[in-house]
Amino acid sequence: MYKRDLDTLIAQGKLPSALLLYGEPFFTDFYAKKILPLWAEKEHILSFYFDEYHFESAKNHISQPSLFGDVSVLYIRSDKKIPKKELDALVAMTQKNPSSYFLLHFSGDDRVARDIAKSFTKKKGGDFVRFFKPNMGEAIAFMREEANRLQLQIENFALQHLFVLQNEELSLCMNELEKLSLLGKPVTVSDIDTHVYGMGSLSLDTFIMKLLQKEDIKEDLMRVLDGAGSDEIRIINAITAYVTQLMMFHIYIKVHGRYDAVEILGYPLPPQLVKERAAMSIKFKLPLYKKLLEHLLSCEHALKYAQQIDKNSYLISCLIKLQTFL
Repeated sequence: MYKRDLDTLIAQGKLPSALLLYGEPFFTDFYAKKILPLWAEKEHILSFYFDEYHFESAKNHISQPSLFGDVSVLYIRSDKKIPKKELDALVAMTQKNPSSYFLLHFSGDDRVARDIAKSFTKKKGGDFVRFFKPNMGEAIAFMREEANRLQLQIENFALQHLFVLQNEELSLCMNELEKLSLLGKPVTVSDIDTHVYGMGSLSLDTFIMKLLQKEDIKEDLMRVLDGAGSDEIRIINAITAYVTQLMMFHIYIKVHGRYDAVEILGYPLPPQLVKERAAMSIKFKLPLYKKLLEHLLSCEHALKYAQQIDKNSYLISCLIKLQTFL
């Protein structure tokens, strides 16, 4: 099942007694922390983290019914495949003992997780949830909730900026929000560039504007790489998000003859930034947007999966080629 199905079961109080969580790390962490307290108090939960897992101890914890009506919860967090015979036995025990629950929080390869999921079918009394990366709207909603908890004043466009800079890794964004809350003042995009990337780093937005205006970007690219921890994929993702935003502005302007950031993006941007995005968006035609995005996706794929390439040099060649399309 998917996240929305899990939310429904939680709201209805109808969670299965054996559950596997895998996929997007932020969501697996978030829902593990949410589900365990629904099942039992901390003293009734036996937890194994990674190499701590021991089958006999796990089995003993959930196999014996409590004399006092207490529940027994088994929580395993692992990035390695647990033998199928052991998983089948643990899931089966939750069916034999109605006061037992089993949560497997798997943080390894999704291909391995799909195999593990065979032990958590509904037929066996369990279920599994695969989480995917959040889209921009979902990410901002979660970051907004965290910012409110921290009593941090920050606009949605700054949250979007942080999400892109952190390579759309929501867990990293949450950590950065906690650090930014220590500033004790409303947080701006400039604050994010300064405190997340370090002093003197170049704003990615500024760099991308130079790139799309066909300016010489080699020197600026080196500064961005230094500030971003030499993460080439993060830079490609930021450019892709920026170009996608421009295309959304372009389409909206063509249809309505005006621009409105809230209607286009779902959240406001500073007036000057809106004006800049709108002006740049109409410079490119839709076929060019398609060409740019296809090229960026191809570059991202190569950076993630191609072996034995110099990622730094490859990124430079990708961006130089992109400028030839403009």
